[in-house]
Amino acid sequence: MKKFFTTVILAALMGTGTTFAAPTLNSYPTATAVIYLDFDGHSVNSSMWNYGTPFNCLPSAMTDAQITEAFNRVSEDFRPFNINVTTDIAKFLAAPLDQRIRVVITPTSAWYPSVAGIAYVTSFTWGDDTPCFVFSDRLANDAKRVAEGISHETGHTLGLYHQSSYTSSCTLTSSYHTGIGTGQISWGPIMGNVASRNMTQWNYGATPNGCNFKQDNLNIISTSNGFDYRPDDYGDIYNNSGVVNVASGSFSKVGVISTSADKDIFRIDLNQMGSLKLNADPYSVGASYSGANLDIKLELQDSKGNTIKVYDYSDSVNAKLDTTLNAGTYYVIVDGTGNVNSTNDYGSLGSYTISGTFKATSVTGNTGGGSTTNAESNILHGTRVKEGNKIDWKEGSIKGTEALTLLYATEGSEFKELSRPDALSISYVHQISTSNVYQYKLQIIDKTGAIRFSNTIQIDPKSTNTGSFRIIRQPQQPVIINATQAYDYQVVDINGHLIQAGKASAGTKTIDIRNYPAGIYNLKVSAGTEQRTERFMNK
Repeated sequence: MKKFFTTVILAALMGTGTTFAAPTLNSYPTATAVIYLDFDGHSVNSSMWNYGTPFNCLPSAMTDAQITEAFNRVSEDFRPFNINVTTDIAKFLAAPLDQRIRVVITPTSAWYPSVAGIAYVTSFTWGDDTPCFVFSDRLANDAKRVAEGISHETGHTLGLYHQSSYTSSCTLTSSYHTGIGTGQISWGPIMGNVASRNMTQWNYGATPNGCNFKQDNLNIISTSNGFDYRPDDYGDIYNNSGVVNVASGSFSKVGVISTSADKDIFRIDLNQMGSLKLNADPYSVGASYSGANLDIKLELQDSKGNTIKVYDYSDSVNAKLDTTLNAGTYYVIVDGTGNVNSTNDYGSLGSYTISGTFKATSVTGNTGGGSTTNAESNILHGTRVKEGNKIDWKEGSIKGTEALTLLYATEGSEFKELSRPDALSISYVHQISTSNVYQYKLQIIDKTGAIRFSNTIQIDPKSTNTGSFRIIRQPQQPVIINATQAYDYQVVDINGHLIQAGKASAGTKTIDIRNYPAGIYNLKVSAGTEQRTERFMNK
């Protein structure tokens, strides 16, 4: 039953308008609840409007392109919910009376002067088809402004009041929060006046009733109107993760972050070492991610769920990774995030696409016309020296008739040529001035044009290791020892118990104790008079 007392909400913005029939569009056609965008004109016969006197609303005078853009923007605002935004009158009429609203987008505005839109709070559930209105003439038929008006007025029908802004001392600065920031991460609440902001979201924030009167938009929408969030499309746990198949070299997936707790996990299986490039882009309607609601954070994890790196950019709503990975299983986690303007991930919800490529680094194109073979292990090793990074390769591993190219890469970049040493050379010093972690490998071309590659090594300029050994300790990863001579090693736990020991030859060795209990361990390495002990944490 309709409440006896209702609140009418006015939204003030200004503007003008050719008339076209709206294309048939649906955002989530399987949903029961419906938001009907009526661009085609409507005869209003409601006791709630115009003092009960019937009147006719003209069509919106927007082009198909403008209508489609406005529809797409509104659809993204409501993407997290189990509701269909539609221009199809049949969908509207098929929906339950108390789970639908008609939004009339019209230039017929003289009957209600000085506002850009009007709605009754909670009218979505009244069950009598009381519509709300957005006056397209006062919004200059601009798709962005019309879309903001539609979502705003629909928000009222779903039970929401305005969002306001206050100073730190609780002084009201605006009853209609106007948002903050510029560019693609500019932000504002949908229930404010934010047509000038790119990223508009549902918000948990203050109302005109006072700075301590917080309105939880998402909770009100999802609990008071007969529908809640749409079903999760990808699992939040590893056993239910989506699978990204990189075997073809390129891949693409589409998903939705529907709640602030929702994280979409994707599993990637690599059968060989290679370069993984992945872009995560929020849904948008134009350049610079216009109309995006989701600000994306990516997390790359190893097979045990340990974090390798988090990719979260403060000046952009998208995220991307570009890295070289060994063979194995990895997980990429897509999550909503905040930025300097939105401050948290409460309203960072919506649809996205992840796409990218995988290219094996053990096999590469041959510009010389010869064949290519897999990488050879234990040719290359390196260490940090005073002059920079010293890269050595096994004496005798290169024939005098072969051509060498030393390649290097830093985090997020592809391998590039560093030097073309003489085939009789066995080392090279890369003079560096940055604190990047560097990777190196040799490309070797014989006189027939066949190409092969050495193993890939990594050198961290911030390492304090000197002498014959370089010990690489990566969080939640095996310990790697690069040595220029044979040595003995021991791994001892915090209680002094020996858990691993052995002898190793010059080159690269991996010591993996991740299956042992969490705690502090000591790695002891010795060769002749040179000894070193490194402490590390196993988590």
